[in-house]
Amino acid sequence: MKYRNVFTRLDEIENIKEATKISSLILRSLRDAVKIGASAEDIHLLAEDECKKYDVVPSFKGVSGPITPFPKSVCISINEEILHGLPKKTTVFKSGDIVKVDFGIVYKGFYTDHCVTVGLGDISKDEERLINTAKLCVDEAVKEAIVGNSTGDISYVLENIASLGGFKFITAYCGHGIGKSLHESPEILSWGERKSGTKLIEGMLLCIENQITLGSNKLVLQSDGWTLNTQDGSKGAMFEHMVLVAKNAPIILTLLD
Repeated sequence: MKYRNVFTRLDEIENIKEATKISSLILRSLRDAVKIGASAEDIHLLAEDECKKYDVVPSFKGVSGPITPFPKSVCISINEEILHGLPKKTTVFKSGDIVKVDFGIVYKGFYTDHCVTVGLGDISKDEERLINTAKLCVDEAVKEAIVGNSTGDISYVLENIASLGGFKFITAYCGHGIGKSLHESPEILSWGERKSGTKLIEGMLLCIENQITLGSNKLVLQSDGWTLNTQDGSKGAMFEHMVLVAKNAPIILTLLD
C-alpha cells in the first residue's frame, strides 16, 4: 500500500519542521493563556491572532461535522468534555478545571495537529495523576515510531501505561497519519499488541494521541454537534504529538518546552 503521509525529500521535511515549529509556538502561547478567569473564547481569539501573526491557516476551522463545519480555530475541551470542544464566551476557567487545548495549522500545504492538557488551581491527586499519566503515555509511545516497528507497538505502550495507572482509554477515536491533509492512514489505536497493525516506514508522518478518563470511556455527542463528553461525567485528559518515523530514533516535532 502506498501511503500519502511518507515524506523523504529534504525540502518537504524542512517544510514539515517549519510548520510544526510555528504550530508549537502558537500552542505554547495558547497553553500559557489558559488561566483561572479567562474564557475558552479568549483562547480561540488568541489562536486567531497568532495565526495572523505567523501568516498561517488554522487547520480545524471549517472541517466537516455531523451538523455544521467546525467554526473555531482551536478545540477547548474541559473536564468531562474529552475532545472536539467548541470554545464559548460563557465557558470561564475556574480552579479545578482540566482543560484540553487541541490545535493545528496549515503551512506550505502541510497540516499540523497536537494537544496538551492543563490542570488549573486546586485539582485532586487523582486528577493530577490522570494528567501526568496521559502525558507519559504519549511521551513513551512516540519512542516506538522507528523503522521496523508497527502501529501496534505504539498502541501497546499507550494501552499499557494507561491501564497500569488504572485509567480507561477512549476507543472511539485514535491517532492517525497526517501530511497534506489532516487525517491520513494509518490509524493508531489507543490499544493493541506489539508487532500488529501497519509497518512503519521511514518518513511516515504521524499524530500519536490518547484520551484517558477517571471513569467511563464511553462518549456522548453534545447538541453543538462537536463536543464529546464522557457518558458518566468523569474527567479526562488528552495529549498528542506529531512525529516523523526514522531509522534509529523518531523525530518528535511538537515539543512545547
